[in-house]
Amino acid sequence: MEWLILVVLVIVGFTLILLEFLVFPGVNVVGIIGFICVAVAVYVAYSSLGGWAGHLSLLGIAGAGFAVTYYALRSKTWRRCQLDAQIDSTVEGVEAGIKEGDTALCLGRLAPMGKVRVGEAVMEAQSQDGYVDANSEVIIVKVLKSKVIVKLKTK
Repeated sequence: MEWLILVVLVIVGFTLILLEFLVFPGVNVVGIIGFICVAVAVYVAYSSLGGWAGHLSLLGIAGAGFAVTYYALRSKTWRRCQLDAQIDSTVEGVEAGIKEGDTALCLGRLAPMGKVRVGEAVMEAQSQDGYVDANSEVIIVKVLKSKVIVKLKTK
């Protein structure tokens, strides 16, 4: 019965320690509980099974700890768990016909980012002048890949 308790405590301890490193980093509670389980397993081995069994258990636990650490940190172990899908889509960008100097209408408040309409195209815009109210006319100052930089149109 003591061997069963010993094996269960070691398995639970190693599992909790691996969870601490790989799933819950920084929480520390799971790792501490896992370390306590392994320490209690060593104590059970020494107290109920004797000195030689305690020494052998301690040596086995240390060896198993190194083996589990090596196996868990190999790159091949995680290839089965990782996502292999490739992302081939692109972000909606600014339409090709938009150029500097075009006039746009703010669809909502630019604080300092929001949506503007240039002709029929609606795109993300960033205000150079800070906050711009809705339905204000702005001038495109710079065209970037995914947004335009605008400034308030002066009359």
